[in-house]
Amino acid sequence: MEPYTTEDIFAYAKWLTQECRSAGLNAEQYGAEILIHGASNHLSERIICRPDDRNDLRWHWSWGVPIGRLDDSARLLAVDEVEELVRVISKVVCVPLRRGI
Repeated sequence: MEPYTTEDIFAYAKWLTQECRSAGLNAEQYGAEILIHGASNHLSERIICRPDDRNDLRWHWSWGVPIGRLDDSARLLAVDEVEELVRVISKVVCVPLRRGI
């Protein structure tokens, strides 16, 4: 398998950025990185697209862990599983704030 080019990675980042925006998230692309804010702008997350140890292209959370599925985090998402990626990202940046404890 040929290594991914910078252009490939940027194209995936652009695609995910657009899909996040379509889902109502504020997403800004910076090369292979995307900064995503929830609808309330109280929470944000930076994710990056890069190859893993086996040269599979994956999305990684800001703390370096690859992004997995909501129902089975051990199953890592492929870079083109955009709908599930948006769902997972939304769960992180759109957590409702607790009021009046």
